[in-house]
Amino acid sequence: MRTVLRLLPLIATRRGLFIETVVWSAVTQTAVLGIALGLAWTVGHIVAGETVSLPVASFALPGLAILASVTAWRESWVSHDLAYRLIATLRGHVFDALRRALPSRTRHRRTGDLTTTVVADIETLEWLYAHTAAQTLSALLVLAMSAAVSISISPLLLLIWVPLLIIGVTVPFVTARRARRDGDELAHGAAALRSELLDTVRGLRELTGSGALDAQLERLTDYTRRLARAQVREASRLGAERGIGDIALALAALGAILIVLLDRATVGPENIPLAVTVAVAGLAPAAQIADLLRNASTLRAAAERITDVLGQPPAVDHRPRGSRPERLQESGLVFDQVGFSYDYERPVLKGLTMHIRPGEIVALTGPSGVGKTTAARLALRMWDPDTGSVRIDGTEISDIPDKELRSRITTVPQSSPLLRGTIRSNITLGEPEAAEEKVHEAATAAGLFDPGAGLPGGLDTPVGEHGAGLSGGQRARVAIARALLGNPRVLVLDEPTASLDSQADTAIMDFLSHSQDCAILLIAHRPATIAAAHRSIRLGS
Repeated sequence: MRTVLRLLPLIATRRGLFIETVVWSAVTQTAVLGIALGLAWTVGHIVAGETVSLPVASFALPGLAILASVTAWRESWVSHDLAYRLIATLRGHVFDALRRALPSRTRHRRTGDLTTTVVADIETLEWLYAHTAAQTLSALLVLAMSAAVSISISPLLLLIWVPLLIIGVTVPFVTARRARRDGDELAHGAAALRSELLDTVRGLRELTGSGALDAQLERLTDYTRRLARAQVREASRLGAERGIGDIALALAALGAILIVLLDRATVGPENIPLAVTVAVAGLAPAAQIADLLRNASTLRAAAERITDVLGQPPAVDHRPRGSRPERLQESGLVFDQVGFSYDYERPVLKGLTMHIRPGEIVALTGPSGVGKTTAARLALRMWDPDTGSVRIDGTEISDIPDKELRSRITTVPQSSPLLRGTIRSNITLGEPEAAEEKVHEAATAAGLFDPGAGLPGGLDTPVGEHGAGLSGGQRARVAIARALLGNPRVLVLDEPTASLDSQADTAIMDFLSHSQDCAILLIAHRPATIAAAHRSIRLGS
């Protein structure tokens, strides 16, 4: 529970909504308790042949029912408003932590696991924020009122429902070890299944082409069976615990009747319905608290994965360093004796030195695995070098605030992810308010209006999820246009024109070669693309 409790302080950011939720929940539960006790009192006195006040029966109880309905609606509205606002805040914290921590040097986390953390686990906490914290406080209020009414009828009633209350709350603690085991197995099974599903969807074409789809589907079936078995075990445990709770309610009712019969000297028979009602009502808060404890294993597993992500150390230190050092008299992108390794033992880059000036295209070449893409990622500050420094316009990139750095340097990766929308919305992703003239200029430079681009709809051409509906070459053109729109000081191109034909490749490289204000680092294997660069640096030679 400690892990779950660590996420509760987030409620303080929405203190007003939380207090309102507690108030509405308390009013609702008090009204419901009042209805139950009022009906029991009325029935008991009618059965005993006593006269019941007409205003109480005709106005008070319907009034409480209306009050309970209105406040229950309001409590549900406010509690869910609170929950989804807190979830939105938490989701922002998690995505920010992922942005700072990834890509990690050790790639031990599967995308599916991260997706589970970011989406499913955060949504699980809706129950914690909307149905737990405030409701538990109001349940304690009902518990206190039930105890007071019990004492007013007969103190002996406490001997019945208080022990049963303790049993109801204790059961989840007794089964806590199995609950943790079941919760972990359920969470890991769900994460593994989602990961396999994600991998299957992403690799559907390759699996089909290689004839491995049937084997992968069988693998998915196996993961599904494992998850189903875990779900059955979880449901069985929860069913047994709830069964014990139902037995406790029945025993409370029978015990209340027994107490009234044994204590006839102080309790009249007209109080039997009232005694039974208050005994059962006294266990209602216990049932609510027990539900919280029963769901604690699921909440704990989700909370642990979320806090694990929030606690990941950043890949680079983005904390401000105070005053910036004086700039060196240089411009463009500089690698100065840069060394880097993924495992801190075997260097990928060792003593890399190069200077790319504005208006210059430098091609980084060499066989696979020599560190070309690593150098590009160091320029983007996805990591910091182990030795040496990377500078832009004379300033170390570690001394440039992250937001400013992203405006100075941009990249066009080998794969060009696009979002659902239009070509225009994908080009303006980083600058949604960009002037139409700038958008048109960037699109023209990327060749999006060329007849050979195959885009008669121009900037209004629809784009499906993950760029569906566009060819690889078209996606590459959009990515290049998006990069050019920001007028970066440094542009990193990782095989940007690999999906284009030679004519389109030549046109784009010709445009880039006339860019006087931008230093361009080009990673390429195509000889024609390398030849279009002003010079090349070969790694691994």
